[in-house]
Amino acid sequence: MGRPRKEANILQTFRAPRVLTLEELCDRLSCSGRTVLRRLKEHGYISSYNRSGRFLTIPEVAEFDTRGLWVWKAARFSKHGNLKQTIKHFIETGERGMTHEELATILGVRAYNSLLELIHERRIHRERLGPTFVYFNRKPAARRKQVDRQRLFLQEHQKPSPTSRQIITALLELIRDPKAGREDVVLRCHRMGVPISRAVVDAIFERYDLDKKRAP
Repeated sequence: MGRPRKEANILQTFRAPRVLTLEELCDRLSCSGRTVLRRLKEHGYISSYNRSGRFLTIPEVAEFDTRGLWVWKAARFSKHGNLKQTIKHFIETGERGMTHEELATILGVRAYNSLLELIHERRIHRERLGPTFVYFNRKPAARRKQVDRQRLFLQEHQKPSPTSRQIITALLELIRDPKAGREDVVLRCHRMGVPISRAVVDAIFERYDLDKKRAP
């Protein structure tokens, strides 16, 4: 009869608030840290993947999103385990692997140290593609698919880099005719003997914020 009473106490304690530290649980349950941890282990609990696992919760009150993540104030929790386990999950299931920036955006924490540990443990694979490192599934067949998708993604999203001659010619044409549109700039640059594409003109407009500067 003792165990159901303990589980009920744990559940009731986490109803409000839904996240507590070990110190707060000791105070609420009036028992030692060792006893609290034993009760949590019996009941089932989740440690936060940030703040060195300082925050604790239980499955009954957690509200995970479709990615298996839940944020409660300063605490971050994952269905997939601790930070390293969660990082490994997202890398392995990502269609084209993951960069550190992508992981940090999803998880809300920096992941460099955990990534290095996973690499040294040979649990993930790292490869430089484009401007940064990308982390992939360790299994060769899955990794090849991720690498192919990442390369295709980079090709589709790579912005053209205008040459100095293209920039100068395009800007001179806009000085001559401030009302010229982007297609007009393309045609006039070609007439001046400077090959240029619409994508390159778009990149020049974006780099110098010309749409705002030319707005009435």
